[in-house]
Amino acid sequence: MNHLIGPLSLVGILSTAVVYGTDMFFLMVGRPALRWASSSAGTEVMGFIHSFGDARMPIWGVVSILSNFLLALFSGSGHRGFYFASLAMLILFVVIYNRLSKPINRLQTEAAKSGGRLDNARKLQASWDRSVMIRTPLLVASLLAQCVALLTTSA
Repeated sequence: MNHLIGPLSLVGILSTAVVYGTDMFFLMVGRPALRWASSSAGTEVMGFIHSFGDARMPIWGVVSILSNFLLALFSGSGHRGFYFASLAMLILFVVIYNRLSKPINRLQTEAAKSGGRLDNARKLQASWDRSVMIRTPLLVASLLAQCVALLTTSA
């Protein structure tokens, strides 16, 4: 199993980085752009983005969680704590996503697909933005733990 630690670590890091990069894009680009868009345009765009994102992004999260879980189980005892910490951050990320972000995604997606309006579109988007600000540091902590474990394994 030792010869699989490095490649499995890279898979975990890269899959976590995909999720992190997506959230960072919305923090740095999406949020300010949506403030300039009308609430109906913002709802429509975010609804369609969530329609695709909610269908395609879970694979990256599953791969990240699964690789960190396997690494926590099979890595050396000195690195196990880093992988368990990373895994805990990823699980907390999923919990926060499911409780705070996913319900908003669903409302925006339904409105976009039906051509409907959301009377509270700006408020919903602000809540979604806050959830991303909570989720992103969890991904940073997960990535850092994974990188430290990989670097100390390689040393």
